[in-house]
Amino acid sequence: MHSDWNHNIHYHGVILGSIPPNCKSALDIGCGHGLFARQLARHCERVTAIDVDHETLLRGRAAGNSEGRITFVEGDVMTHPFCDDSFDLISVIATLHHLPLTTALGRLRNLLKSGGVLGVIGLYRAHTIQDYAYAAAGKPASWILRQFRSCADVRAPLQEPRETLEKIRASCDALLPGNKFRQHLLFRYSMVWRKP
Repeated sequence: MHSDWNHNIHYHGVILGSIPPNCKSALDIGCGHGLFARQLARHCERVTAIDVDHETLLRGRAAGNSEGRITFVEGDVMTHPFCDDSFDLISVIATLHHLPLTTALGRLRNLLKSGGVLGVIGLYRAHTIQDYAYAAAGKPASWILRQFRSCADVRAPLQEPRETLEKIRASCDALLPGNKFRQHLLFRYSMVWRKP
């Protein structure tokens, strides 16, 4: 068996491959038990890992903080008193659909330093024929991948996405011009944006 895997972990590389050089500060939103935060800590000097769920965050803290590089914060990114222009990288994995979409995108844009990168791996509500085709193709792909991987439980509160891919893409285009947006198999999309 290979390392732990799930639909979110499968796309971690999209964000890891977008980390800006000399990344000093990263923010991992909806950090869960801290798996991605620990990956970020290999590339960034300081990682702030924030989550609203107390029990999930306790598991993250217990799993370690990568030699003091990670600070775990219990709170809501929408109201926590972060300063604007604070982070070189912001990662949002399977969390954006828990937040008010356009308000959250504006908030994250403001928290980024100039030249910083926002990376999202997100869920969407299937709506178009293309969405259902991707979903149909994703089911056997998911089944095959599960045969060769140890499936990792998310172990965090789940919520069904409300917004369609069209709505998410339109909001990203309006607020984050020049973003790289892509629909994926395994019921996910990615969006990477570098702040001018």
